[in-house]
Amino acid sequence: MKIKNKLESPKKINELKLNKFPEQIFKKGEEYKVKKFLENYPVAYYAIRDKSKSCGVFKLKVTKENVLEEIKEYSLFSINVSSANYSNNQLLVGEIEFLSNGEIYATLSTDSKASVRDALCNPTYNLKTNIFDRSLDNIPYFDYIYNYIISKGLMDVIVEFSLFDKEVGIKKEKIVVYELRTHY
Repeated sequence: MKIKNKLESPKKINELKLNKFPEQIFKKGEEYKVKKFLENYPVAYYAIRDKSKSCGVFKLKVTKENVLEEIKEYSLFSINVSSANYSNNQLLVGEIEFLSNGEIYATLSTDSKASVRDALCNPTYNLKTNIFDRSLDNIPYFDYIYNYIISKGLMDVIVEFSLFDKEVGIKKEKIVVYELRTHY
């Protein structure tokens, strides 16, 4: 599997039928489409992500009333239902990669209010190890995450995700996938 940029990631997430929060990509000037999205998915908070480049401006907790003002600086962006709506239910967040050779890279946070970016900046767990490392038993829900990755065919892919204590997202599952990366 190859994912070369920010636009290919959501396509692959859809193709693999992975759970995600409702999300749509917009271009500058599509405010009428943005309003329709907000009507279809009424929640307290939305996330806005720059889709024009990696490490672009990301806003996790934007109220419905402020979305139209906040999108003015973007040319290509996505809006999704924010994980901040479920911060009381978030158990684990971050990114993980299981390689075919048994190596594991993980940067994870148990902070229920953390985003993936927060987890990368201030992780509870930051490790490079292998599947035989017994210290993995100390990571809460590690087996659940591992089984999910294997069952979805996501070996050799960096998976940005959150794990919740209840079913959320469009498929009503406990894991939400935000992004998949291989070649960017």
